[in-house]
Amino acid sequence: MFAGLAVMLESEIRIRNKHPLLELIQTILTIDLLAAIGIGFTGGLMHGFTGWGGAMVMMPLMSLMYGPVQSLGIILIGGMLVSAKLFPWAAKRTDWQEMKPLLSAIVLAIPAGTYLLFQLELSLVIKIIGVIIMMSALLQLSGWSYKGPRGAVPAASAGLACGFINGFSGCGGAPLVLYILSKPVPAEIQRANLIIAVTVISFCVFTFLVIGGGMDGRSLARGVIIAPIQLLGAWIGAGLFQRLPGEVFKRFSLIMLIVLGLSVTII
Repeated sequence: MFAGLAVMLESEIRIRNKHPLLELIQTILTIDLLAAIGIGFTGGLMHGFTGWGGAMVMMPLMSLMYGPVQSLGIILIGGMLVSAKLFPWAAKRTDWQEMKPLLSAIVLAIPAGTYLLFQLELSLVIKIIGVIIMMSALLQLSGWSYKGPRGAVPAASAGLACGFINGFSGCGGAPLVLYILSKPVPAEIQRANLIIAVTVISFCVFTFLVIGGGMDGRSLARGVIIAPIQLLGAWIGAGLFQRLPGEVFKRFSLIMLIVLGLSVTII
């Protein structure tokens, strides 16, 4: 009897004295992490090929496992690395005259979206993300494209919408894509503009997420594990862009927007 009690007491002491790092490892190494790695590769592939769509692949699916706030932090760790890798190529080809007002508006709008993310219930946030993607898909499905004036005011308007939605959900690519792809320039310039915008978005959203207390040890650890897989996917995606015609790039971007909107709404 006393021997049994001693064994139980020893086990309890071991549990209580478990190293925090060991507890963290046991917390993150789950079946969900394997699924998240697969999602990360797919998101990286999309990001590398189109220059923008990684978060729209990853955010809805990861939110079902980790919740929107943690998922956004996980995604952004790899997203920032992918963006940093693509940035030098894009910076040489970007239309900076058009992008400067758009980027400024994005930076101004992101904090408001991130604040809203912290205030709403988890289930509601996931539903809103699905609706955002679905609305974007319906716009594309209808064949609508922006044909209005271009310049500082239209660019800033697109930037405000994009920044707010990205700060809230990480899925604000639709206003950006609709505006940038509507300009009749080579696909290489369109992709470069998207990469620059996504780079600014990634670093700004991550900054405000950290300030708001949305990053913890588990999110950081998961992000660090998934990031190399995202980079691998992005490397493959960037290689595909170099080998496929520009029209394939544009068509793929629009089709993915439709498919993602439908799939997330159903889930």
